[in-house]
Amino acid sequence: MTQQLLAWEGDFGVAYTERNLVDWHVRLPAFQQMLDGLDLQRVLEVGCNRGHNLKVLAELLGQGCDVVGVEPNRYALELARQATAKAGVLHGNIFDLPFKDSFFDMVLTAGVLIHVAPSDLPAALDELHRVSRRYLLAIEYFAQQEEAIRYRGQDGLLWKRDFLRAYLDQFPHLSLVQQGYWGVDSGFDRTHWWLLEKPQ
Repeated sequence: MTQQLLAWEGDFGVAYTERNLVDWHVRLPAFQQMLDGLDLQRVLEVGCNRGHNLKVLAELLGQGCDVVGVEPNRYALELARQATAKAGVLHGNIFDLPFKDSFFDMVLTAGVLIHVAPSDLPAALDELHRVSRRYLLAIEYFAQQEEAIRYRGQDGLLWKRDFLRAYLDQFPHLSLVQQGYWGVDSGFDRTHWWLLEKPQ
């Protein structure tokens, strides 16, 4: 159990969940662009919180795709389950995903890798990579150089990095399919995004 997971599983994570209110409809065009043309039957979001993105994914991908979320905070998990019956939500975390290798066509994080300590990032990326059959999507804060950010009065809970470089350094066989930036008008908090693909 890392310092960060302890925070997100506890009252800190509950307080975040209470603040994290998003009109999921606003994110529909952004996800439509990111997923355009992809053949997806199973999709996993790691760190789904109260389920905003799960609702978007279920709406866009329809009944032909199984949408699943994993969330460490049990309060957020229950809200996600209430938010949509079209997605499954399990308790778990980024370091220990309860799925077989290559189980999902796409695995995504949105504002989750930024909360993984630098020393733990390789293990987190390993696990995301392990359960993805084809695509990895990261929607995260970006910085050219790793930068620790004081977050809600606490240290050790948020880092900006070049997550594309982190993925490619660890898994050189991945290829970049597309990338971009989402601002508040798209329902995101000034985030970059990268869609990566495993060789088939």
